[in-house]
Amino acid sequence: MNDVTISKAKREEAPIILEFIKGLAKYERMRKYVKASVEDIERNIFDMNRAEVIFLRRDEKPIGFAVYFYKFSTFLARPTLHLEDFFVSDEERGKGYGKMVLKYLAKTALENHCLRFEWDCLEWNKPSIRFYENLGAKPLRGWIPFRMDGEELKKFAQED
Repeated sequence: MNDVTISKAKREEAPIILEFIKGLAKYERMRKYVKASVEDIERNIFDMNRAEVIFLRRDEKPIGFAVYFYKFSTFLARPTLHLEDFFVSDEERGKGYGKMVLKYLAKTALENHCLRFEWDCLEWNKPSIRFYENLGAKPLRGWIPFRMDGEELKKFAQED
């Protein structure tokens, strides 16, 4: 792992970010839902700073990526670092990079005065769930994620 580093993605690497997004979507069996473009990534990540992207690199070549952003807890009046997505190329899995990236993000959370570090995991992804629990992470019980999108979002936003 000595030859593997973590660094922030650069704007000119937006096409690489998109390729990792597609790889993640394939792994999660959700490829048909990817609508992102290089322009979307440039605008929302690099121009509007809505998220951060880091690359896991071997000899400067990206072999994985993570996307994260900050949420805010009103009860604590402090931020939470939320890991949106994390993906490592197939041939690089099982080498300890998941723990390496999570430790990096945990340190980033503390450096930014976060009291929490959170992420989501698909219910069917039992190996990842076991991995996270072995690290000491606990699943949140009692919370049900909700989403409004597409036509429902547009219709709701336009209601009087």
